[in-house]
Amino acid sequence: MPVKISKNKFQFYNKPQPIAKPKPLYELFPNVITLSDGKIIRVSVPVPDRLTLIVDITSNIYGKNAPADITVAEWVKHTGDYLKDQPFNSQHVDNHYVPGPPSWYHFVMLGMGSRESKVWFEFRKATKKLPARMRLTMNPRKLGPKGFKTLINILSDPNGPFSIKPLVKSARVTKFDVAIDIVGLQTSDVIAFHPKQGKRSMYVGKDGVLETLNIHRTVSASKPAGNAMVRIYDRARERSDKGKPRPFGKAEVTRIEVTKAPKKPYNEFLKLPDSNDPFSELRVGYSGDQLSPSPLWFQYFTLIRTMPQQDAADLLQLSSGTATSFRKAMRVPSAPLVSKINNWEGWKEGLKYTGLNLLINVGK
Repeated sequence: MPVKISKNKFQFYNKPQPIAKPKPLYELFPNVITLSDGKIIRVSVPVPDRLTLIVDITSNIYGKNAPADITVAEWVKHTGDYLKDQPFNSQHVDNHYVPGPPSWYHFVMLGMGSRESKVWFEFRKATKKLPARMRLTMNPRKLGPKGFKTLINILSDPNGPFSIKPLVKSARVTKFDVAIDIVGLQTSDVIAFHPKQGKRSMYVGKDGVLETLNIHRTVSASKPAGNAMVRIYDRARERSDKGKPRPFGKAEVTRIEVTKAPKKPYNEFLKLPDSNDPFSELRVGYSGDQLSPSPLWFQYFTLIRTMPQQDAADLLQLSSGTATSFRKAMRVPSAPLVSKINNWEGWKEGLKYTGLNLLINVGK
């Protein structure tokens, strides 16, 4: 006997949104988009959210006061001790030191100011294939210009262990995340498609509302779930769950985050401002814009979060023509939320907003 789905059972979440307070900064949220139902949203420029740099430990990056015959292990020991002394009002958060021989710091973590901003200095010994390396991990959004000024002061200290310009010039990007925020749109209303997607993992809150969607890269036919390359999540709820204030009061905020691991020769840190658009293959739009809104479409869109598309079509007793149109809609033909003209052209503004451009300019 066919199953009848109540139209009221799958209420969609496109309720009217409250006005954002404080109002989003125009410089950071220059894109105003009116959706098909009249809802007005604000979309930010792309902002670097996480960044990992690798620097080979060679004499080129040693400070001018380093002895000519200093070994790599001695330089690491000296550098770790220097960082632990909290230079330039930084805060020593944690470290792991092995007395040796040879004496070696595995890492030193420093706080750089507000919003839990930290920089992780990690030191890796040489192997048969790789030289000794220093890894710097940070969140540019959290560091902000003030944090980057502190980091630059540490790296450029004439009495410190570093020579900042060759260090920055030789730095390579192993991974960076880029995020776009949408004010006024719930995560449950977002529809996304990536041509290289494998598995999709979703997390739903206690109230049944979608909070996070992860799109994983297909590694192989036998391993369809590699690391998540796209993460779409409810930024306002995330902050509330951590006991922090919501970014814009009662207004909904959805974050779209893409992870990129650039390959040589495109991994040079100084080339980061000219990076190719990591959102270029991702299609993200408003679910109500994909076709003429109908209760069946919204029910289908909700059901396929937990079941195959054909099963959802059978459950809703869709005709073959309707099922085909719904499958096409899932490939997001209307995708204005991360289009190049609206977003990637603001990448350099995002670098400036975080202060990451200050570190890049040091190496030029």
